[in-house]
Amino acid sequence: MKRTVEIVLTIIGIVLFGLPVLLSGVLLNSADNPQIQQEIENFMNSPEVQMEGEMSSTDMTQMFEMMGSFAMFVLIASLIAIGLGILAAVFLKGNKKPKAAGIILIISAIIFTFATVFIGLFGGVAYLIAGIVALVRKPKKTATDEAISY
Repeated sequence: MKRTVEIVLTIIGIVLFGLPVLLSGVLLNSADNPQIQQEIENFMNSPEVQMEGEMSSTDMTQMFEMMGSFAMFVLIASLIAIGLGILAAVFLKGNKKPKAAGIILIISAIIFTFATVFIGLFGGVAYLIAGIVALVRKPKKTATDEAISY
């Protein structure tokens, strides 16, 4: 039995989980760039931005550290989701372990949609659909199967 639909949906999910990888990469780059940090600090302390008080440089440093930590967490979660998607596609190829692949895809869809703070929502949906189809789809009976099952 061919598992083309499940493999295609899994590959689409892998590509869509690449979006959080790109976004977190950009966020990590901007968190480490002192020029961008200075521009954001100037913007936050400008008179056009109405805030209760000015942000000190320590507040800004903490904000950039949190931004970098968040981006690193999303990056790692997305890379794990991509790795599990590749593993599931290998299991689906040649109809080796479709049940295991379906379970991996469904669990990955749920966990990594939340882990990426819904940035990987579309990848999670693709994984979820592929996982459900992999679990629900029954193999076609062949002539030898029907002859054996008196």
